[in-house]
Amino acid sequence: MGNKDRAKDKGRVSSRRDFLALAGNVGVCACGLAAAGLGARLAVPELHDGPPHKFPVGPAADFVSGTLTWIRDREIFIVHDGDGFGAFSSRCTHLGCTVKRSTEGFYCPCHGASYDGRGRVMTGPARKDLPWYLTWVGSGGRVWVDTDRVVECGRKSANKERVTARDDEES
Repeated sequence: MGNKDRAKDKGRVSSRRDFLALAGNVGVCACGLAAAGLGARLAVPELHDGPPHKFPVGPAADFVSGTLTWIRDREIFIVHDGDGFGAFSSRCTHLGCTVKRSTEGFYCPCHGASYDGRGRVMTGPARKDLPWYLTWVGSGGRVWVDTDRVVECGRKSANKERVTARDDEES
């Protein structure tokens, strides 16, 4: 082979090498973007509690005034004080772990988020307060909670608040 043929051959090898390097870089970038997208998806979970719920949690007389009661199977806290009844979630808004009581309010044992006694975020990684749900005392004297109807933090029903028979029915 002459020098001229080698130069042509080197030009093709160089072009092929450039093409393969470019294809490799594109492949690495595509994999990196896919991994970043998957990582972002895993970092921000969607908490699904199933279908919306409206349910009784027990007779109003069972909740002593000035207490906080954890309803484990519904993953909610029931508050009863002089202002009435309230209910809020016991699941951390970061990744859905069950929060625990602390001297300041509540904390998440999974990643350390803390909430005050009303469920408002004090420290992250959680960014949202624990949601409060519509609560009322039905005509039969039972306390009802509707987890499909989120209310402002700390909202409680009046002790004597009553609702229509339709709202007392289980969904």
